[in-house]
Amino acid sequence: MTPPTHITENNHIRLLAAIMFVDIVGYSKMMQEDEENAKYLRDHQRSVIETYLLNYHGQVMQYYGDGTLIIFGSALAAVKCARDIQVELIKEPAVPLRIGIHIGDIVYDDEGIYGDAVNIASRIQAYGTAGSVIISDSVFNEIKNHSGIHVESFGEKKLKNIAKPVCLYSLICNNLEASGQATAVDGSKLDEILQKSEKSAKKLGSLNRGVSDMFRTSYRNHINLSAIADNKSNIMISINGIIISIIIASISTRILSNSLLLLPTAILLITCMMSLVYSVLAARPRVSNEKVTLDDVRSNRSNILFFGNFHTMERDDFVTGIEELMSDSERLYDTMARDLHGLGVVLSKKFKLLRVAYNIFMVGLVLTVCSFLLVYSFFSNAIGS
Repeated sequence: MTPPTHITENNHIRLLAAIMFVDIVGYSKMMQEDEENAKYLRDHQRSVIETYLLNYHGQVMQYYGDGTLIIFGSALAAVKCARDIQVELIKEPAVPLRIGIHIGDIVYDDEGIYGDAVNIASRIQAYGTAGSVIISDSVFNEIKNHSGIHVESFGEKKLKNIAKPVCLYSLICNNLEASGQATAVDGSKLDEILQKSEKSAKKLGSLNRGVSDMFRTSYRNHINLSAIADNKSNIMISINGIIISIIIASISTRILSNSLLLLPTAILLITCMMSLVYSVLAARPRVSNEKVTLDDVRSNRSNILFFGNFHTMERDDFVTGIEELMSDSERLYDTMARDLHGLGVVLSKKFKLLRVAYNIFMVGLVLTVCSFLLVYSFFSNAIGS
């Protein structure tokens, strides 16, 4: 890739460059747990980045919180710089960094840089995990013939607000190569190290798929169990409603001529009414009216994935909160875990109410049958005497 080409248009500078997005994984959670340590890690990350940028002629365009936007005149320089940064930051104090790199046209003015290439680079970086360097197919085409650079296909991904899917690749970082200490290592040893790196990357991919499958299965189980609970509630509501209608329409007229039917009828009516009430409580929708703000979500006081919380948020705040959540994998998994717990609590309440409804119906029905038998026995003895 040639050095960046500059074109000046009405005080705007347009250039072709390699764009690197960098941020710290789980930074929001770090800030909540230990603010001083989080700031120290952020400053350490910036110091390491600035040190390596001098070697590869990169330029920091913007700092934003824990993130950094950088441009390079060469795709190879950007990839090598990203590799060296990751290798350096796995040392103590370790910083869980993820990096995304893309090549494209950008527009640069006094307010900053922007363009489709910048957007794509930011979306690519969001697919990474701690210690990863994710590059686009454009970057891959520039570096694929260079020795010492090894990547693994990450597949074709649909990026948010980007029309066409983009093929992504994950850089395999090797500590010996990246630190310049591999000169004494023979070819077979180097191949062995690379194979171990590839196996580790595959294991990480399997782990990520396992986590995704776990959450997908858990959510599906919650949906199915909630549907079962609602169906059981509807059955109890229908049965009790029919029984109450029959009691009012038919049996009530016979009580006037036979007062002995009053007790079993009363027991059955009370049983059906109580069972009906608990069944309705189990099926009744519950919506919280508590006002939730974006600050509540950022501080983990509220769960943005739970309907009872996010329906009170402003649309723009909700979109911002979701975008921030998608860019932080650790916080995303933590939020999903808390959402599953919340769904479990709601499901538990449903089944507890249903259990009470079914127990009342079962006991009441037995008492009703026994009381009817006693009434008919007493009535038969009275006629015989």
